[in-house]
This record gives sequence, structure tokens and C-alpha cells, in this order.
Amino acid sequence: MKRTKGRRPMKRTRMLTLLAAIAAGACSSSGPSSLEPPSGGDTTGGDNNNPGGGGTAGGDPDAPPIPDKTVLDDRVTSYTEALRTASLKLVRNLPTLQQIKNVENATDQRAAYEAEIDAMLADQRFTSRMIKWWQDTMRQGGGAQDGKPSRNTAPVFATRVMVEERPYTDLFTATTNTCPTYDGATNTFTDGDCNNGVGAHAGVLTNPGVMMQFYGNMAFRRVRWVQEIFVCTKFPAEYAAEPTTVKGADYTGPWPFESVATSPIDFQDTSSVVCANCHVTLNRVAPLFANFDMNGQWANNSQVETPTVPDPQQTVLSHWLRDGESTAWRFGEPVADLPALGQAMAKDPDVHDCAVARMYNFAMSKEDIVSDLATVPPEVLKPYVDDFLANGMNLKKTLRTILLSEDFTKF
Repeated sequence: MKRTKGRRPMKRTRMLTLLAAIAAGACSSSGPSSLEPPSGGDTTGGDNNNPGGGGTAGGDPDAPPIPDKTVLDDRVTSYTEALRTASLKLVRNLPTLQQIKNVENATDQRAAYEAEIDAMLADQRFTSRMIKWWQDTMRQGGGAQDGKPSRNTAPVFATRVMVEERPYTDLFTATTNTCPTYDGATNTFTDGDCNNGVGAHAGVLTNPGVMMQFYGNMAFRRVRWVQEIFVCTKFPAEYAAEPTTVKGADYTGPWPFESVATSPIDFQDTSSVVCANCHVTLNRVAPLFANFDMNGQWANNSQVETPTVPDPQQTVLSHWLRDGESTAWRFGEPVADLPALGQAMAKDPDVHDCAVARMYNFAMSKEDIVSDLATVPPEVLKPYVDDFLANGMNLKKTLRTILLSEDFTKF
């Protein structure tokens, strides 16, 4: 108790002294303003070759040097801890005692850890885990009932593409067996076509379960699903190099402002928000999904309506775009149908980055990129994106790379 009582006044005295010094410096009229640098002085604390680095705080020669190390430098590699985390991620179970000893007692712990990771990636439980992860990611799930299509086929197809180490772009470009099923008891996939009347399939872009779940006015919900799940951003999807002023408001889209329709919905309205900022892109993709009905079945004409009260109208292209405009994925990338859309997405760097970002967030226990804004800096993702592009867009291999990286194995 005596030591405690003896220290408190000392802390209080030091604090009061510090506050007094700060107040005196702030009120002094003889020295330079705290908002102005000393004349002729270097405010960076560094030198011309390394501004801000290797110097002292605020350029004060009496201040302690700024440390070059960060908390990241204090991390140490622990393959046993990484094994525990990876096991919970990949197979939803803690590693066995034998697995732990395999790594802990190995002469080359990294090689032993890699072997355990490879075994888990080949485990049946990993396949089941990925189906659940894709269900959560795609906002899908549920078997067929009451004449409605299954909402499991898109997540199962995505899982199959991943575990069979096919190119990730098959999600948008595959033309057959895009509605497979999975038997957990035998750990086998069974081929299956979607059979919803589409002339040419395009991976998950023509999946009946997806089209049913995201049915809505003018097919906008379907386009939002594509944008948020596979590009990892909300609308607006693209921006001009510089905004322009239209009707007194900032228009940021790269397309001509007048290219979107004004009737029966005025997409050129700027009274509350600049509708065209989103709709110059949205309106060019939505017509491609319009022929799917509320059960995800394809028809020869539009099956969606305008949100006009009291008389909704069956949509035609002129409801989205002005005469002379055509459908497109992005500015300068026209697409005439869903297979063409799939090909455009397969080449889009933003789609590639999104796939890797979602894998990184899965491994690092981060929340959703879009709904929870759990974004990852591009410089962090770059080595994994490079790996993804170099390995033929094999998402399973990229996940393995992430699990073996210092980001994952250092604590």
C-alpha cells in the first residue's frame, strides 16, 4: 500500500507539469506558432533522400528517434498455431494430437505444415466446408421444392470448380454441367445441366436458383448480385476520370449522361441523387437478365416489369436506355448476351482481385467485403493476385499460398 500511495502523487505531478508546459508553449507569443514550421527548418524529421524516416519526432533534435520497427516486426512464426487456425478453417475441426506432433517434432516444420495443409485441402470435409462458404458468399441455399429450382446448384458448382482446380473463370463461362449435385457420403459430384430453357449457358450467370431468388423490377437485383459477389463493390461500378456538372449536380459516370432512358422511369433525374451515376452501367447489364421469370426459367421476351404505380409495364430495352444504345459490361465493352457477359467478366481484373480478396478474408477470418466493408489494401493482396494469375486462376492453389504465407503463419 505504501508503494502505491507513493507513486500516485508522482504520476499526478508529472502530468500537471507536462500540461503546464504544453499550455505555456501554446500561449507563448515569442516563438513561432504551433501551426507554422520554423523558418528554414525541416519539418519532416528526415532528410531529402528519406523524408520522415530515420529522424526525430517533429524535427526536434532533443526528441527520441522514431523507431523503424512496427508491431508486425515482433511477430514470430508458429506453424503449430497456424495449423490450428487452418484446421478450423478448412475442415471445421481442431487438428488431432498426431497432426500437432507431426509439425511440432519435425526437423523441417514448414514442410510438415505444408503436408498437413495439403491433406486438409484434399479432405472431404474441405469440400463440405466450401459448399457452406459459397452458400454464404452467394446468398444462396435450399433444395428444390414446390416446383421451384434448387438454390444449392450455384454454390455446389462454384465449389466443384474450386476443388477440382479448374480455372475460376469457369464460374462465368462454363456451358455444360452448371447445375451439379454433391453427395457428401461418397464425396462425389454428379453432372447436371440447369435445363431452364437458356439457349447457351454461362456458368452461374444463367443459374435458375439465382435468377429466381433475385427476381425483381427491371432485373436490377440480379445485376446487383453479380456486381457485389464477383466484383466486391457496390454501385456505382465505374467512374469517369473527372466528374462533370449536369443539372447542377456532379455526374461521375463514363458514359454520356443522356444515354439512359427518361420514361417510364427518369434515370436522368438529379433532384435528390444523381440516378445516372449508377444506372449508366446498371441499365446496360440488366436487360441481359430480363428474360428469366420469377422461377428462373428463360422465356423469349422480358419477364420483369417497371416499378411504376399503379400500372407496371413489361420492360423493353427503351425503358433502360435511349434509342441507339446497347448492352455492355463496362464502358467500351459491349456484350450482346449472357455468354458474352461471362467472357467479359472472365477478363476483368476487378473480378480477379475480388476472387482473391474473398479467399484472403476467408483465411484471415474477416467479414464480408461488401456488406461489412472488410476491404483489404491492394498492396497486401498483390502477391496473391499475381499467384492467382500465374497458376491459371486456380483458387484452391491461391488459398494454399495464403495459408503458407507469413501473413497466416506469423503471430
